[in-house]
Amino acid sequence: MIPRLLAVLGLLSAAFAGAKLVDAGSAAHWPPSARIALGVAVFFATVGAMVVLHSLLSPDHSGLGPALESDRRGPALSKGILSAAAVLLTYFALSKALEFFVGVPVERTLLAGFALALTWATARKPWWFWDHWKAHLVRRVIGDTATTLVYLTIAALALYLAILGHPERVLD
Repeated sequence: MIPRLLAVLGLLSAAFAGAKLVDAGSAAHWPPSARIALGVAVFFATVGAMVVLHSLLSPDHSGLGPALESDRRGPALSKGILSAAAVLLTYFALSKALEFFVGVPVERTLLAGFALALTWATARKPWWFWDHWKAHLVRRVIGDTATTLVYLTIAALALYLAILGHPERVLD
């Protein structure tokens, strides 16, 4: 328990120190690759601290569903959070490259990615999405089919805004 607690404190301290460097403007004169490396390090230090803290507080239970008893999905959730963070970081980097080389605004790319991810999660219904307590509440109130339609409508609206709309006005 003590090593995990020290890991959380160390990761959060590293993330805080990196964020303070950015806030103070110390990294402004660094080369772009060093600033990107600092941002990635701060991001993964924060996500890593969250994962270690979750494994410390709830080692077996994911804490996502409405049930209070252990669902034995805690380790899978920890690995999934780190994997999702890596995928999101890669997607953000690709969207920045798309903006730089092709001129597609990052907001549109990220909104399209959100729409596609929401569509995928709604169609596949993975446990971490479909059994989440918020989704479970909506499913209990309006039913599974209506919840699926609501999520698909949100995804379609986001995709419409990404392709034809003006997300910079929506996101402001």
